[in-house]
Amino acid sequence: MKDRRLVAVMVVAVLATWLVGAAVTRYSVEQMAYFAPIAVCVLGATAGVIMLWVKIVMQTRRERRERRA
Repeated sequence: MKDRRLVAVMVVAVLATWLVGAAVTRYSVEQMAYFAPIAVCVLGATAGVIMLWVKIVMQTRRERRERRA
């Protein structure tokens, strides 16, 4: 059951990326279908970098607080 929910969320995310990408760019829906895998990878990499930097900032703040105490 949990796997089906995850698959459904991923399908919705890919479709949203595809349709929003087609709306934002000058590409048609058919053309954007070719670029959707690239767009999904770029969005995933961007989210990964953001999460990494948030982790670094939070860890640095925690270490500073521990040094002060």
